Amino acid sequence: MKSVVIGTGSIGFRHLSVLRNDGQAVAAVPKRAERGAELRGLGFIVSDSLADAARDGATRAIVASDTRLHEADTLATLQCGMDALVEKPLTSTLAEARRIRVAANAGRNRVFVGCTLRFSESLRQFRSWLPRIGAVHSVRIEAQSYLPDWRPNRPYRESYSARADEGGVLRDVIHEIDYAGWIFGWPAKVQATLSNLGRLEIAAEEAADLFWITPSGVSVSLRLDYISRPPCRRMIARGELGTLEWDGIRSRVALATPTESEEFISTQARDEMVLAQDLAFLGAMDDPHLATLDDALWAVAVCDAARASSVSRCEEPVCPFDS
Repeated sequence: MKSVVIGTGSIGFRHLSVLRNDGQAVAAVPKRAERGAELRGLGFIVSDSLADAARDGATRAIVASDTRLHEADTLATLQCGMDALVEKPLTSTLAEARRIRVAANAGRNRVFVGCTLRFSESLRQFRSWLPRIGAVHSVRIEAQSYLPDWRPNRPYRESYSARADEGGVLRDVIHEIDYAGWIFGWPAKVQATLSNLGRLEIAAEEAADLFWITPSGVSVSLRLDYISRPPCRRMIARGELGTLEWDGIRSRVALATPTESEEFISTQARDEMVLAQDLAFLGAMDDPHLATLDDALWAVAVCDAARASSVSRCEEPVCPFDS
């Protein structure tokens, strides 16, 4: 056994399934004893604790527990001498993320964050085609969906998404913040408005609007919400030579300039994207598409700055690292 998955809800079970189907020896470390019995019944390897898994030879851990547990589970992983891939977001707050960074830097183990869209064929095509539109001056990103549709068989008000201290669309849809920083550069300041219109009757924010200017002068605006149907996930970049658009629902990239147009459509399934990320983590960990611990701190810092900005109604600084 080389790896374990901590937390066996919907995303943890997906990691377990894609890795087992690929022939990887992976064990589950469930949070509930009854869940362990269910998984054993389905033929999965189950470890009673992280320490047991480490004694059985596990050196890598995928942390897929609820966000409020990420800090404790990641620190426990590091204490057991394992490298960690933590589901997004790394933590609920920047203070928690910084404590993980201190622990990781004190040891010899590495921490990554699960930003699977970096392994999306269509998003990677968007990134590779970006130079074709010349100097980019503006980017618009939209990720809008309806929270009750996410897991129809589970009451959404009982999910972590609904809780103000660990959920909300800003943390839940942090993928968009991550790939905006990955592709265009991280901001020094953020202006944001978070809102709860009462449509879903949850404590966390239902919508977030963010704006920033990148170090190279690109204006980036994002709309994230839990209250829209049908779902959309798209990004459009405008540059001196044309426009480039990514449709994350259709896995489509479209290039348009005054002299040419081109389209790319990927047939990649979601499980293929998750597996590509997991194998990169279980391998040499040198794949440049893996989101690093520093990337994770940047994304959480943007979230913290956005929350502060929504209260102050001013731009707020993004400060991922201790000064």
